[in-house]
Amino acid sequence: MGHMSRERYIQALNCQGPGTIPQQLLMNHPEFISDATGVDYYDEPMTASLRFHERFDVDNGGPIHVENTPLPRPRAGQTEDGGERTNEGFRTVWHNKAPFTSPEELWNFDPDPWGKDADKAVMPDYAMKNFRWCFESERWAERRAREDAEWAKIEALFPGKFTNGPGFYCTTFMWGICVFGWDVLLMALGLDPVKTGDALQRIAGITASIYEYYGTCDNTFLVGAHDDLCMSSGPVTSPEWYRRYIYPQYEKIFAPVKAAGKRIIFISDGDISKLAPDIAPLVDGFVFESSTPADFMFKKFGRDKCLIGGIDVHPLTFGSPEDAEAEVRKAVEQGRNCPGYVIACADTIPANVPLANVYRYFETVERLRHRG
Repeated sequence: MGHMSRERYIQALNCQGPGTIPQQLLMNHPEFISDATGVDYYDEPMTASLRFHERFDVDNGGPIHVENTPLPRPRAGQTEDGGERTNEGFRTVWHNKAPFTSPEELWNFDPDPWGKDADKAVMPDYAMKNFRWCFESERWAERRAREDAEWAKIEALFPGKFTNGPGFYCTTFMWGICVFGWDVLLMALGLDPVKTGDALQRIAGITASIYEYYGTCDNTFLVGAHDDLCMSSGPVTSPEWYRRYIYPQYEKIFAPVKAAGKRIIFISDGDISKLAPDIAPLVDGFVFESSTPADFMFKKFGRDKCLIGGIDVHPLTFGSPEDAEAEVRKAVEQGRNCPGYVIACADTIPANVPLANVYRYFETVERLRHRG
C-alpha cells in the first residue's frame, strides 16, 4: 500500500487522475489516534503512528513519528499545540510580547541575520538570527545531512508511503505577521503601503535563500509555500498591492525549486478566491481552507492544478456523524473529476471533533475515493 500511496499522490501532483483519489491529513487529535490504534499516543508516538497508517489509508500527513520518546502532555487549559483552550476546545493566540510598536520600525527593519534587528520578532522562531544557516555553507550541509537522515528513518518505517515535501511558513506576506504582529503590520499597510511592501520584499531575501536550499535537496518532491494572504472575508489589502509587492517575489523565490523539477503547492488561510487567478500561473496547486469556496476552486483550476482541500471542519466539529458524512460526500463529488484532486480537511482535524465523527470521516473517504 505504501508504494501505491506515493505513486498516486505524485500522479495527483501531476494532474494525472489516479484511480484512487489520494488523501492528505492534518490531524491534531491525540485522543482519536490513541482510540483508533489502542496505543497511548503520548507514551508511544512511533507505535501509534505505525498502527494508525496500517488502519487508515492516508497518502500524506497524519502522525509520523520515528521514535517512541514520550511526548509532553498538554497542561490543564492548553490545547495539544500549546495554545490556551477556549470553551469550544479551540486555542487562542499566544500572548507574545511585541518587540515592535510602530510602523516606522517595520519600514526601517534590518533583515540582515547579523544586523541590529536580528533577534527581534513577535514569534521568536522567525527572528532573522535563526536563518544565518542559509548563508553558511557548512551549516547548510549539516542541515541537509540531518534532514536526509530523518527522511531515511521515515522511509524505513513507512516505505514508499509519503511524498517528502518541506515547506516554509513565511513566504513573503507572513513575515509581516510573524515578525511585527498584526497590529503594526496593519497600521503600516494603512499609512504607507509602498514602504510596507518594500520592507517585506527586503525580508523575502531570506525566503529566496531557503528555497535555493530546497532546490538542492534530492529527496524533495514538492515544496509547500505558505503565505496567509487573506482573512475569511477575503484579501487583507487590495489585489493590486499583492501584484506589485508579493507575486514578483514569488517568481524569484520559486525559481530554483522549479528549475530542479519539483512542484510548488501554495497554502493560505482565508478566502483566496480573489487572488488565486494571479497566483495560479506561479504554482502547481493549492491547499485551500473552507473559507475559500470549493466549487470555485474546482471549476476554475480543476483541470490543470493539484487541489488539496474541500472539506469544512465545522460540520465535523459541531454536527452529527451523518453531517460529517455529508460534508465528505459533497467535497468528493465536487472534486472527483479533477485529475489533481487530493481529499483533505485543510483546516486540520482538531482535538474537539467527536470521535464518532472522525471515524465516519475516514469510513466515508474510503468508500467514495475510488474513481469508477
